[in-house]
Amino acid sequence: MVDGWVKRYEAGESLKQIAREKVDPVTVFNHLRKRGLQLRDKVEAQIEAVTKFTRTPFRGDAREKSYILAFVWGDCSVEIHGRAVRVRSGTTHPEFANLFKRTFGPYGRVRMYPKLAKVTPAEWNLEVDLHGSFEFLHEKNARRIPQSLERRDVFPSFLAGFSDAEGSIYYHQDQCAFNFSISNTNVDILKRIQEMLVLEGYHPKLYRSTSGVVSPVGTEFEIWSLGLHRPEEVEKLLTTLPLRHTEKLTKARLALKFTRNGPALDGEGFPQGWQEYLSKVRTEVDAFINEALRAVRDKEQVQ
Repeated sequence: MVDGWVKRYEAGESLKQIAREKVDPVTVFNHLRKRGLQLRDKVEAQIEAVTKFTRTPFRGDAREKSYILAFVWGDCSVEIHGRAVRVRSGTTHPEFANLFKRTFGPYGRVRMYPKLAKVTPAEWNLEVDLHGSFEFLHEKNARRIPQSLERRDVFPSFLAGFSDAEGSIYYHQDQCAFNFSISNTNVDILKRIQEMLVLEGYHPKLYRSTSGVVSPVGTEFEIWSLGLHRPEEVEKLLTTLPLRHTEKLTKARLALKFTRNGPALDGEGFPQGWQEYLSKVRTEVDAFINEALRAVRDKEQVQ
C-alpha cells in the first residue's frame, strides 16, 4: 500500500488525493517521510497533511462581505490560526447558532461545543477556521472604521449584520410603539452608524446604556446604544433592513403588522402575539442552555 502511495505522490498526486480512501493524511505524510521521499515543499506538505477540512475562499460580493464583517464585529472574536482566520462566538440562542452555521458553513467546518458560563449555567461556543481570503475580518481587531460605512449602497447590509449580532426590537408600552436599538462597547463605530442613518433621514439617539461593567478578566468597560424611537422611522428601517436572524425577522414582522394595522392589544397591553412569541423564545433558550449543561456534565463524567 505504501509503495502505491509513493508512486502516486511521485506522479503528482497530493497528500489529500492519496488519502481519499479514508486514510488520515498525516499517516500518509509520515509513511512517505519514513521512505525518505523528498516532499515537494515541506511546509506546504505539513500544512496540507493536517488540514482535514476544506476551506473555501470568500466568494461573495461587497454586500455579503459587509454583512459578514458587521456580524463578526458585533458578536464574534477573530484571531490568526496558522494560515486560517478563526472566528468564534458564544450563545444561548439556538437561532443565533443556526445563523452562524448558515453564514460560515459554506466556507468551513463549524464546530459547536458546550461550555460553562458566568451569566447563565452554560452556553454553546461556535468556532470556524476560514480561508485566508477572510483576512478582512481582522479589521475588527484593528478597530478601523470599515469602508462599508463609507458606502451608502452597502450600508444596509452592514447594519443588518450588526443588528443580527447586537440589535434589539422591543415594545415600549408607555409610547405604545416599537423601538429599535443596537448596542456595543465600540462607541466610534456606533457614531459612524449614526452618521450614516442621519444621511438616510433618520434621527437616531446615541447614549451610554451601561457604565462600569467589569468583564470576566477584570477589565471595566462601557456599553453604548444607538436607538430609533420614532414609529415611522422604525417602520421604515424594519421594512428595508435585510435581516437574517430568524428571531429578529419574526419580531420585525410582528412590529410591522402592529404598526400598519393599528394597535391591537392583548389583555396585558401588549401587541397581539408579541408575548406569546417572547415566551416561545425563552422556552427555546432555556432548553438550549439545559442541553449545553447536560453535555458539559456528560463530558466531565467521561473524563
